Amino acid sequence: MRFTTKKGTFIADELYFCTVLNSLTMNRRPGKHKNSINELVARYERMLSGDAQSFFDTHEFEDIADHYIDKGLLGEAMSSMEIAFEQYPFSASFLIKKAQILTILERLEEATISLEIAECLEPSDPDLHIAKGSILSKKRAHQKALKHFKKAQAYSEDPIEVYPFIAFEYQCLGKFQDAIKYLSAFLNEEPEDEIALFNIAYCYERLDAYNDAILFFKSLIEMSPYCEVTWYQLGLFYNKIKEHKEAVWALDYAILIDECFTAAYHEKARSLTQMGETKEAIKTYLLTFVFEEPTGYTFLKIGLCYKQLSLYKQAIRYFTKACHEDPQLSEAWMEIGLCYDTTDSSEEGLHYINKALNLNPDDLEYIYIQTKIYRKIELFDEAILGYQRLIDLGCDSPTIWMEFAFLKKEVNESEDAINLLKSGVKLHKNNVDLLFRLGAYLFLDGQMEKASNYLQKANALDSNSRTALFEHLPVLNEDATFKQLLK
Repeated sequence: MRFTTKKGTFIADELYFCTVLNSLTMNRRPGKHKNSINELVARYERMLSGDAQSFFDTHEFEDIADHYIDKGLLGEAMSSMEIAFEQYPFSASFLIKKAQILTILERLEEATISLEIAECLEPSDPDLHIAKGSILSKKRAHQKALKHFKKAQAYSEDPIEVYPFIAFEYQCLGKFQDAIKYLSAFLNEEPEDEIALFNIAYCYERLDAYNDAILFFKSLIEMSPYCEVTWYQLGLFYNKIKEHKEAVWALDYAILIDECFTAAYHEKARSLTQMGETKEAIKTYLLTFVFEEPTGYTFLKIGLCYKQLSLYKQAIRYFTKACHEDPQLSEAWMEIGLCYDTTDSSEEGLHYINKALNLNPDDLEYIYIQTKIYRKIELFDEAILGYQRLIDLGCDSPTIWMEFAFLKKEVNESEDAINLLKSGVKLHKNNVDLLFRLGAYLFLDGQMEKASNYLQKANALDSNSRTALFEHLPVLNEDATFKQLLK
């Protein structure tokens, strides 16, 4: 599952990684000035280089490790914990933090050994059980992980800090309602925790509980009205229930709080598009370029807006920008082709559609579009290969069988056309359009008795559907014998 946050795109495992990383520094002492931390780290690094001898107390070692963790220097953080344990061999906290770092680095066996030593020293340390639970979670042993997180909750002076870990295990077990219970309790204390906000949104989405999510995020806003991520999530869920005007209202607040929050601009533009405010959507997408480098995806979205306005030259311009920015973005190549096809330049469009198919050769929608254009420009052999490829890839839509059969009939291969419709009817026994179409083709082939059987069955299912048949084969509308068969 993917989530778009202020910091980029995460998948669920990465969100958990962030939760574990936060746990490494959750108990850090407040009030440390940045300059004093920098001086402390500089003194520590001088000691490592052999330029000076220094003594560090336990709290200073923790501050040094936290500094490295903040910088993403997990190896250096782990080394500082090893040095700290050499100086304080009866302190379990350094071993626990080392194990937590090892867990993030996927060195689970080393982490387990470190925790076994720590457990001998301080078996009731809540961080010990958080670390043990994290290893088990990595191994997908979620029930066992839960037991350790609940032990941590029991031992902790502030149990609320363990709730995100418990919630994540419930998420992995598919118990989203339980996860929501713990996440909502945590967010009532920490209403601006971004990872918890996205996790609870994920749970509500999995339960399709969109209205409940809206009520929850509204209640959080009452507690903490200046959290842009909460407003953003509120906007997302308004969009899910198609209340696009309310979504724009919520997303505007997210942007007002943080004008650099580009995910909110993208979601607002999507809302405006749904409302038919396409020109405003374009302006909103363009605003993101002030705060982030243009991406192929954004150019694609702008192009789609111009296409919706039937401004095909502008649409092609932005689709082309998308392709230059991201040559692997097959949808942009496809959209260029569709714009050319719409403006009666189908052969030129086919060039771009082929590029899209080179990137996604088994995409059924792309193959279908290519096949329709082959047929349109009377490349019948290529169109026949296209329909056959769709069937070979497992596309069994009644439309495919009918279109393929009609093409075969156009090229005077009536027997193949009839056989194709028979194959379609085997897959879709009660599809009225297929039955009418097969009956009509058999009639035109002179097979009156068989034609009558299929036509009568179609009539019995839905006699009104014969209108589509006459639109497909208007010649039959004037044929008295055929009309008699229909009766």
